[in-house]
Amino acid sequence: MTKILVIEDEQLVRENILDLLEAEGFDAIGAENGHVGVTWAWDRKPDLIICDVMMPELDGYEVLKLLRKEPITATIPFIFLTAKADKGDLRQGMQLGADDYLTKPFTASELLSAIATRLERQAANVRQSEKKLEELRQSLTNKPKYINTAVFDNQFAALKQSQFTGQLLVKGDPKEWSFYFYLGRILYATGGTHPMRRWQRNVSTYCPQIKLDKLNLPTELSGSAWEYQTLNLWLKQELINREQASQVIGAIVAEVLFDSMQAGQASYQIKPEAPLTAQLLLIDADVATLAARKSWQVWQNAKFSEISPNQAPIIKRPEDLQQKTSAAAYRQLTVLLNGQHSLRDLAVLMKRQVIEITSSLLPYIQSGVVELVDIVDLPSLIASPPSTPQLSFEQPLIACIDDSRLVCQTMEKIVTEAGYQFIAVEDPLRALATLLNRKPDLIFLDLVMPNLNGYEICARLRKIPSFSNTPIVILTSNIIDRVRAKVVGSSDYMSKPIKAESLLSTISKHLSCAVDEPQEIAL
Repeated sequence: MTKILVIEDEQLVRENILDLLEAEGFDAIGAENGHVGVTWAWDRKPDLIICDVMMPELDGYEVLKLLRKEPITATIPFIFLTAKADKGDLRQGMQLGADDYLTKPFTASELLSAIATRLERQAANVRQSEKKLEELRQSLTNKPKYINTAVFDNQFAALKQSQFTGQLLVKGDPKEWSFYFYLGRILYATGGTHPMRRWQRNVSTYCPQIKLDKLNLPTELSGSAWEYQTLNLWLKQELINREQASQVIGAIVAEVLFDSMQAGQASYQIKPEAPLTAQLLLIDADVATLAARKSWQVWQNAKFSEISPNQAPIIKRPEDLQQKTSAAAYRQLTVLLNGQHSLRDLAVLMKRQVIEITSSLLPYIQSGVVELVDIVDLPSLIASPPSTPQLSFEQPLIACIDDSRLVCQTMEKIVTEAGYQFIAVEDPLRALATLLNRKPDLIFLDLVMPNLNGYEICARLRKIPSFSNTPIVILTSNIIDRVRAKVVGSSDYMSKPIKAESLLSTISKHLSCAVDEPQEIAL
């Protein structure tokens, strides 16, 4: 059933539109303001959105801007409703990415006609994308093809044009690389010779605050795109920022593209599937392949086609090297050229470009003083399954929805030290989507937050079947707040500031027994 979201602050208008849509067989959802509408759009992913322009706090233009910025809602057909008939207003809406514009008052037939037109156009786009994807799938046989820049350009351009979501597998012998796509743009890439070494090298470069030697990743991160999952986890924990995550992802994608271009022959396979859980960075496929092509051409022009930047230099004739270099240079080279650091590793250590490092070593390589050898990947940082109980993703998950970073950090320290998992959401507009994705066992909810308050979040959670029995603890000391919180379905309350003993007691209380109905709040 086609799902349509109606964002309209006038109750009578909203209800009339919902009644009309339901009578026509649509699954219609109503939102009374822009904040709720944006949250529902991110959560429900409707097939079409109808939105009023003039609304308090967050008007239709701001709603559209927010939705177009998010990949999951960027392409949803969007129809504006407004009493403003000025051409400037119409132009503004269209420039922001609206698909149609209906002026109030409008007839039922006008609205239904606009909806039908937009849904048909969207369906046509989907059919065209599916056709292009099938043509691409037919062209990608298991017969190995010689990889050159034209092949890469064609494959990635086709995936971009078809707005492909899933994996592109590039299979060499014996290497294999995976490129993750979302709506035709690259999310991440992995595989090849040194996935662990590559990831650690770029994390060390762009996230120096992460101490890899003390890192022990949970076993649950092992599997497909574990590096991407880890970056997303660190971002949520505020160990890194979004710019750092983007730099790591961009550098890794560039390396994987370069390595797969150097593979010689490979076969291609596409696997349509759900995207990675978060879209940290969306890379334009054309831009990425152009940059990789230029890097590969520079490498070829330097006569390095047979040299892999993943190979490690090692000194084969130390006496000859000592005669050709100064004493200080020799001492440094004996430390660096030990067969344990790849050319890429050396470039990071020496803060130079990999092509510079390779060029400076080339005379020694050609004379046999230095040899390039293949080296193994670094050991995994993912912990082995514990023999004794440890903190894992199977432990109860505690969520805190509070716009105060201090409150979230205080609670996180107490909760994680007690052996529980923890997630914090500081933006209330993101709360519902995050909670639906992670489904915590217990929720702590602040009442006074901007844009969307705790009462609204609690009431909406109770309407979702998967949260009907989830304990929700309100963070407040105000007696009036407690009464109102009880009405919207909260399970308990806890006073601020957060105290460890009270917090852990509350957690134990609500996780120790199954709750069939929201508990009564003691006043």
